[in-house]
Amino acid sequence: MKELERLIGKTASEIAKETNANCILLITKPEKDEDNTKLLFNLTLIRQKETDIQRMEHQLEIYRLPPGSIAQIRRILIEAVDRDILKKGDYVFCIADKSLGIEFDGLFLLFKIDEKFLELSKKELWKGVKLDVFETTLSIAREIAREGREGRRIGTAFIIGDSEEVLNKSTQMIINPFEGQSDEQRNITNPELKETIKELAQLDGVFIIGSNGYIHAAGRYLEPTIEIDLKGFGGRHLSCAAMTSETNAIAILVSESGGVVRVFKDGKIILEEIPETEKKH
Repeated sequence: MKELERLIGKTASEIAKETNANCILLITKPEKDEDNTKLLFNLTLIRQKETDIQRMEHQLEIYRLPPGSIAQIRRILIEAVDRDILKKGDYVFCIADKSLGIEFDGLFLLFKIDEKFLELSKKELWKGVKLDVFETTLSIAREIAREGREGRRIGTAFIIGDSEEVLNKSTQMIINPFEGQSDEQRNITNPELKETIKELAQLDGVFIIGSNGYIHAAGRYLEPTIEIDLKGFGGRHLSCAAMTSETNAIAILVSESGGVVRVFKDGKIILEEIPETEKKH
């Protein structure tokens, strides 16, 4: 084990140097973890200073996210930014051990703490929406954008928060697949639900998700009372943008045409992620 740790440390230092990362963050989890709602992580931050190397130890608690989801790492980094452990301008080489979840024995990731990252780290963006719900939904949207379904790209949308008002301004297009299900069975943070969501994403309409993560409906047709002027966007984007303008909801959309993931709040785009394959063309 000591030899493995030495090898990981040596490799991490070499990769950080080659990529110009200015700090290395090692994420591990204590052996005992009895809390069903939160996870405790140990952080070891190694920062390159002008004349020496600084090593600091920290602990963070985050809400439990689906096992194997890299949204868990992102949530840790956001908390580290909020606690001033990481700072704007940092280029972080992140190492996570198998405590990330069932799908990984370990993971290496590079993160830039830039303006886009800091925008998402501001808690006021969510207006009562639980952050783990937002992060999980965004992670699923990214997977849909990257993987598609049955060999083709698909478009879909998730409306999160202010669900009572959103339901009042929308109509069910199909039989609601989540009607009558228990809270656990329809909570988007339940990892067993992810494949079902991806399958249902092929249907017309949007998902309506409460701020607590409960999916109220899929295949919902939005009927906002205002119009949004966004040139170049189709009906799904326009109706979702309008809904976020007249309610306190947030919309996460996947574009069928280009696999672009966008987040809308107050009728405006606050995040736009273009797939790497598209950037190269």
